[in-house]
Amino acid sequence: MPSLKTLNRRWLFGGDELQVVSLVLIPVRVIQVLLTFMGSGNGTCFDAVGTIWLAVTVAYYCVCVLLDLATVYAASIGTPTSPRQLIPNIVRLKAAFMTPVIVVLCVASIYCCTFHCGGNIVYRLMIPLISLSQLGEVIATSCCLYTLRGRRLDDPHLGTLGQRRRLGTEYLESKWEKRCRFLCKCSGFFTCFLFGGNDSGEGNDFAMVARVLADYFEDDGSLDIVPSDVVAGMVCLRHVQKSDERIFREQRMLSAEARQNDRVISEQISDLQKQAFEDMTGDDAKKESKGPTPTTDLFEKDKTYWHRVANRDVLDPSNQDDRDVLEEAARFSRHALSIYTWMLYIFMHPITGVPKLCGVRCCRMKGCGSCCGGDGDGEGSDGEEGRTRHTGDVCCSLHATALLAQANLEESELAYAHFGNSIVENPYCIIIDHKWKSVVLSVRGTLSLEDCITDALTESVPLDECGRKWGFDGAGEYAHTGILTSAEWIRNDLDKHRTLEKLMKDAGAPHPDYRLRVTGHSLGAGCATFLALMLKREYPDLRCLPYSPPGGLVTMKTAKAVAPFTTSFVLNTDIVPRLSVESMEKFRNDVLDLISRIKVSKMDVLKSAVLGSGGTDRLHIIDDILHPRDAVPDSEFKEQVKRFKDVQRKVKEDRGAPAVSLYPPGRIVHFIKTEEAKAYCGGCGKFCGGRDREYTPMWAHNDDFTEIQISPSMAFDHFPDRVCVSIERVARSWDLDCEAGSLRAVGWGVGDVGGGGGVDIDSGESSPQAEDSLLNKV
Repeated sequence: MPSLKTLNRRWLFGGDELQVVSLVLIPVRVIQVLLTFMGSGNGTCFDAVGTIWLAVTVAYYCVCVLLDLATVYAASIGTPTSPRQLIPNIVRLKAAFMTPVIVVLCVASIYCCTFHCGGNIVYRLMIPLISLSQLGEVIATSCCLYTLRGRRLDDPHLGTLGQRRRLGTEYLESKWEKRCRFLCKCSGFFTCFLFGGNDSGEGNDFAMVARVLADYFEDDGSLDIVPSDVVAGMVCLRHVQKSDERIFREQRMLSAEARQNDRVISEQISDLQKQAFEDMTGDDAKKESKGPTPTTDLFEKDKTYWHRVANRDVLDPSNQDDRDVLEEAARFSRHALSIYTWMLYIFMHPITGVPKLCGVRCCRMKGCGSCCGGDGDGEGSDGEEGRTRHTGDVCCSLHATALLAQANLEESELAYAHFGNSIVENPYCIIIDHKWKSVVLSVRGTLSLEDCITDALTESVPLDECGRKWGFDGAGEYAHTGILTSAEWIRNDLDKHRTLEKLMKDAGAPHPDYRLRVTGHSLGAGCATFLALMLKREYPDLRCLPYSPPGGLVTMKTAKAVAPFTTSFVLNTDIVPRLSVESMEKFRNDVLDLISRIKVSKMDVLKSAVLGSGGTDRLHIIDDILHPRDAVPDSEFKEQVKRFKDVQRKVKEDRGAPAVSLYPPGRIVHFIKTEEAKAYCGGCGKFCGGRDREYTPMWAHNDDFTEIQISPSMAFDHFPDRVCVSIERVARSWDLDCEAGSLRAVGWGVGDVGGGGGVDIDSGESSPQAEDSLLNKV
């Protein structure tokens, strides 16, 4: 930082990145010199041409080592915001020296391979190896330079602010739209369209995504930054956030101790007041007098996340309401997981997944005359016994088979499933949960490229018309465009098939006393929230359970309005509940501000992330690598950041879009990681599941998730399997029942449900005790 400008190009990397490349190349050069001497037989095997090749090769490698050492030194001087004057000169010298010499060496190496060197096979193998290493160096260098070539310095599209403004936003949006389409096509091709990519979407879909990206990255040519600078800024942000987290945990402990001391002092004061009152009034007027309990608030409201959550309440295992919330979360997280079908099932069971699915399918094919059990794109008739109605399935009903295996359900308990997927079409299923006497509508989250496009349609859309249509108050409220569109498609599909009405409302419906529960994960959690709003008028006792819902979903009024029937669940540092246009902009600005505050080299910043704190206080690390916020020295990059923020303000004014903030919905339970055992498989255990994590559930506010938390697990905490397993583990630690599956599948019998109440499995009738216990779950 700034980007390297040499050879008439503005490259996509800074001069300090070359330090890493040089540190890697120096030992490679040493190995090449050793191989050269071994292959030459100390020069005794060659004629005059071979001797010249040996001398030139050794000299070339020695000069390269010297240039690499010079690069390491020059790149380690200064900070990421200060240009390095020596680096462009070294790069030009390398290019002028390397290109002709490496070609000559490759040709000479081929010539020297023709010598037998006295028949020594070692010598004859070493020289071709050297030739291949030289050729590989040429190819690798050429590919890297071509990929990171950037723009020409005389490119009119890169010029001054005036030139950039004359191009207009249409040019930038068209460029981003082409990039998005190209990325989708490449991703679909290289994954054999396993994760979608066939549906290229309408033009306005990609245009909206391109508009969002163009606005987010628009700098009008004023910002000179490279990707490694962003990485360094994220490392600094990670240190700052970890410091806040440490302070939070220490002060949380102090607050707990203070509250305990307050209770003891309050009880002592109450006893003294009581004794004094009795002494004054006598035994005839004995009355308990309880003084007010002093309260201690050690925290002031702060903008940082950890300061906001410092005084949040922890769920209490002795509180029945909290136990009901956690038991419900553990139960229906498995339903939200099951709709991810066979791909996630194989991911969770990489070795046994295929045999299990084949075995389950074979067992269910007994008595069935077809491998696929009917047309995967058709529907079973309503009157067919034991047949599941589903559309969009693959061969052998693999999606439906994995769904049932994941949730440990019987085939008759899958009332309907739709597995088709496009930008507006989202997979969902309807499950009958006899154990909880519920009909469960589960919506799949992001799994395909089409889902990613839906997620990226982040522009806010008014809820006025939707509220009038489906019977809720949407006046003046806004929501996520893509997710609302998907939810409306599912609502219309439900009306088309009338599956819920046939199960719960029509005359002769088999489950009129069951409660409707709507659930989903990620994108499915957002759809579930809107579906709950759309279905609430018809099903007043409806419950909604979003897992890891998107952060930029609804405005605050709607997020609070759904709280009586919606409880969301967020795992640790999951990034998705923190993702919104507002939080992404804050994240971008924070990273840029931290880059301007760095006072050491970029390598020192990156080493602090790789090596960790090493027992050093995070505050000391921050003091070592960052200038104080109020003492940042003037620099060109600091001025660039100011101009960039001005450009962003102007972009918003030109768009004229309403300035709205979107939040995750309902009441929110946040599972914060409080302990992590060491991995059995080394450092990789953090990522491969070898660590045993312990989480503490806390109540959170909707605006607690307006800041993205940098963490190694910020992406892994969003995985639906980790969310489900973690919630179930917490529920087991509370001695709650979180066994997945139906009454038959888990071995429930008469008298096993509802703490003594029984269910007649054959008749489907329940005792009053069981009905009260199951239907009155929070």
